[in-house]
Amino acid sequence: MNRFYDIIGDCSTQLSPWELKTRGLNKDKGIFLLHDDLRFRSDIAGGDIVVPAGFLSDLASIPAAAWSVFMAPDNPHIALGAWIHDLLYSTVGKIVGADGKAVTLTRQQCDSVLCYEAMPDLDATKLQQDVVYEALRLGGESSFTTAPPDVRWKFSNIPIEHKISLGLDKL
Repeated sequence: MNRFYDIIGDCSTQLSPWELKTRGLNKDKGIFLLHDDLRFRSDIAGGDIVVPAGFLSDLASIPAAAWSVFMAPDNPHIALGAWIHDLLYSTVGKIVGADGKAVTLTRQQCDSVLCYEAMPDLDATKLQQDVVYEALRLGGESSFTTAPPDVRWKFSNIPIEHKISLGLDKL
């Protein structure tokens, strides 16, 4: 069983420098816009994680030194999983399950969702999973913040119904 469902592949567009500037984002950073809801089954989260259409991400913001393991942050062995991980980090692990129940994951659990649930489904090797996990454990703490996503990433473009479905309206 694949943990990703209702999707056949890439579902995002990298925003142009002028679009980034219009949105008040760093025009020198690669930011991607998700076109369709991305659904993922997670045992760690105890159910489905849904990244809403309209969500923005830099995908795998891994250090350049780790690129030798993947070649690029949008590599297919990590890209779809990066959407899930970025959502979890941007909500500080707080998500609302399909049953409406709020769930809070630790940073370690968020990292495990990416490395040991998503990446195996994306055919990443065990070495790739372990390298990314260790890199996240060493350098991910500063990105796992209590600042609401609207402040942290300037995600003012998330429709209010998605904020409500994610529980972001209560952060």
